[in-house]
Amino acid sequence: MKIGLAIYNFDPKKGGAERYAYDLSSNLVKRGHEVFVFCSHGIEMHGTHLVKMNTATFPRWLRTLSFALNHKKYLKTVPLDVMLGFGNTFELDVYQSHGGVQKVWMEREITSYDDLKERRFKAILLKNNINQKIQEWIAEYPIRKKMYRKIVAISDMVKTHMAAHYNLGDDDFHIVYNGVDTERFTPAKIQPAGNLKILFSAGNFRLKGLHPLLLALGEFSRERQDFHLFIMGRGKKERYQGLIRALSMSNLVTFIGEQASPETVYRESHILVHPTFYDACSLTTMESMASGLPTITTKWNGASTLISENEGYVIDEPRNVSQLATVIKSLFNENLRNTMGKKSRQKIEGYTIEKNVDEMEKILSSVSGAHACPRKGVAPSTSQARGVSPSRS
Repeated sequence: MKIGLAIYNFDPKKGGAERYAYDLSSNLVKRGHEVFVFCSHGIEMHGTHLVKMNTATFPRWLRTLSFALNHKKYLKTVPLDVMLGFGNTFELDVYQSHGGVQKVWMEREITSYDDLKERRFKAILLKNNINQKIQEWIAEYPIRKKMYRKIVAISDMVKTHMAAHYNLGDDDFHIVYNGVDTERFTPAKIQPAGNLKILFSAGNFRLKGLHPLLLALGEFSRERQDFHLFIMGRGKKERYQGLIRALSMSNLVTFIGEQASPETVYRESHILVHPTFYDACSLTTMESMASGLPTITTKWNGASTLISENEGYVIDEPRNVSQLATVIKSLFNENLRNTMGKKSRQKIEGYTIEKNVDEMEKILSSVSGAHACPRKGVAPSTSQARGVSPSRS
């Protein structure tokens, strides 16, 4: 198949969606497909065709809009069998949102601000932000206009939110969870010694719940200090240093920044705590489970449905600090950690990258064979000559 996908930055280091697009493309190429990536910036990959588009860079709303408009224009020059969209284009065949429903994300984003005045200010900014309005319009356009053939939800939570927001039924969805590299992320052969090593990993410390995590640790830090929190990622640490000092935990918290080999950091940790305000389906959570770590997260993480009570903990809200502190304290028990870690690894072995690609390949293939006519301006490809058309006209 000739498969298209669109992502502004085709670079796995830029974020979760970018990493997914890169991994999916790589695996589809290995399976003999041609992949055309419509992007503004991207890194070369053997077997993948980069269709680089001239996109406005400023202001942000114009970048968002020009990317979608340029994609529509450039799409006419490339003969495709199927177009996979991530909610950033007008035209697509398979819709797969990695951010969930925009309005749900926005409400959770606003909720994640700790100071009430700041929360109210951010609410006004976000709800009146032209870029947010344009992003929402573009993301919803193919669904409102029914210009799609399949919808892929990356978690049951995302499906529930989309079904309610767009008034869709169960038959409109395929649920395909993210996949994790279970060969790269593996349990440590020997459990790390010493005090409890707690890992927090995120790009956005605020949205992923660092503030309530620090408060939870502060609840029992006066009675016991046999733990250490390691904070991995590119978030803004300055926002939290005052709180860490106020909780007298400066000697118990270390910011380690981004790591070239995060799998090593997982293996050097005892547990992962991810008290997120919103994640469509957190790869961090899945990597932690693959690494044999008991994982604590919230119901606002689409990946939380993968965690049963004997594999980790799922709390209702990140600001339930007492509950968060209680479940963390339970994992000072080494036997409990080992049991949960082993079961977590067993569970996630059913959610590999290979399984994800298998399911996506099947969905893309089913759509590829369902077309009747090519887009305007596209010369029929070999597949079209056999009666298989690339996409909508």
